[in-house]
Amino acid sequence: MALEQIKIEFSPDNMRAYLQIEQPPEGTAWPTYEQILTKIKEEGLIFGLKEQILHRVLEEKSLKSTLIAEGIYPIKGEDADLKFYFETDRIRLIPKELEDGRVDHRELSLVQNVQKGQVLVEKKPATLGVAGRNVKGEEIKATPGKDLTLVLGKNVAWDNNRIIATCDGEPSMIGRKIAIQVVHEVKENVGYNTGNIDFVGCVHIRGDVENGFTVKAAGDVVISGNVEGGFISAEGSITINGGIIGQDKSVINCKGDLYARYIDHAKVNVEGEIKVRDAIIHSYINCGRKVILGTKKGLIMGGVVRAGELIEAQFLGSKMGTQTEVEVGINPSFRLEMNELEKRLPELERELDMAEKALTILNRQGYELSPEREEMKAKLTRTSFVLKAERRKLETRRDEIMEQLNERQIERGYIKIRQTIYPGVKVIIGKAVRIFKDEFNFAVLAYDEGEVSIQPYR
Repeated sequence: MALEQIKIEFSPDNMRAYLQIEQPPEGTAWPTYEQILTKIKEEGLIFGLKEQILHRVLEEKSLKSTLIAEGIYPIKGEDADLKFYFETDRIRLIPKELEDGRVDHRELSLVQNVQKGQVLVEKKPATLGVAGRNVKGEEIKATPGKDLTLVLGKNVAWDNNRIIATCDGEPSMIGRKIAIQVVHEVKENVGYNTGNIDFVGCVHIRGDVENGFTVKAAGDVVISGNVEGGFISAEGSITINGGIIGQDKSVINCKGDLYARYIDHAKVNVEGEIKVRDAIIHSYINCGRKVILGTKKGLIMGGVVRAGELIEAQFLGSKMGTQTEVEVGINPSFRLEMNELEKRLPELERELDMAEKALTILNRQGYELSPEREEMKAKLTRTSFVLKAERRKLETRRDEIMEQLNERQIERGYIKIRQTIYPGVKVIIGKAVRIFKDEFNFAVLAYDEGEVSIQPYR
């Protein structure tokens, strides 16, 4: 029998090979095992051959296309995994409310402490996977697992695949950055006895922050009492066991999360989440993610509350028709940055116009300029260059923000009211605006084709 009557076919990915024998002419013998092996070798099939199947095809004199070789598929690598040995969500450390509405702080320390050498994170590295091989003997590379990265901040270090503390302190995680903050404890009120506090780590205040005083921290701030007209700024989170008594003077800024019992006549800017037990009253709130009021009181009344993703409360507004504005769907930091850009760009144009006009006048005077005017011309040229570069940068940033606002405002943002929305409430979701003139109960507000839709609360 001629080798041409032995057909070897490969799958498109060369992971399978098939044998088909054409019917030999009368008087012609079937191919031998050695003839088939010769054909297989000519076709380049060198891996995964199923010899028993070859023998069976010959014994049965099968004319069907038969799978005779199979490669090994690659095995994808395992993704990296991180195991944390400290609480990364500050809100989980908040005391639980008892059935009668009280909170027991006695058994809970709101500051997590670790010791030098303690393991903070254990990493299981991603694996490369196992390579495969097709029937022609070619290696098929495996897809490696996805890696997970953490950024090391202060007072931490890698020890093999573990992150350990290099000093005593409090662990923190902001974004993907792990650090140990050294805690500065104030065992009394922040007031005239202490002066303002500005610390490179975390600050734990056992008393109140009195009117007119400032607390700044590179880590978290924990206040056991109230904030009474003070200024609090934290690179991490802020926990206030009491309330923020603003007196229209308190300003709270933080990049992490904020917890307080209530917020009254204050200005608050938070990049993470805000969780308030009882009420937000006549305050100006900007929150990057969620504003949640957790108890049966759960009241937002007066002022302006903006959140990037969600506002959830029991009551919105008041029976007296107090003007209350809430907005979701746009990160307030974008809006604030846009306001600053819109303010700065016209100023830039005026400064650039003045510099260009002065240069035009000097250029008309030709090359015979006094040394003083030559110096003035050089200075104006540099100023013009710097102003144009700043204008390009600000215009690019303005376009980036506009693109993000247009993309996100429709898809994101909900307002959930577990009890009542009162008349006088103004709701903004993206570009949609609705002013409530009647009471609504148990409602979820969302964006729907240019309008604020009302859906039943579930």
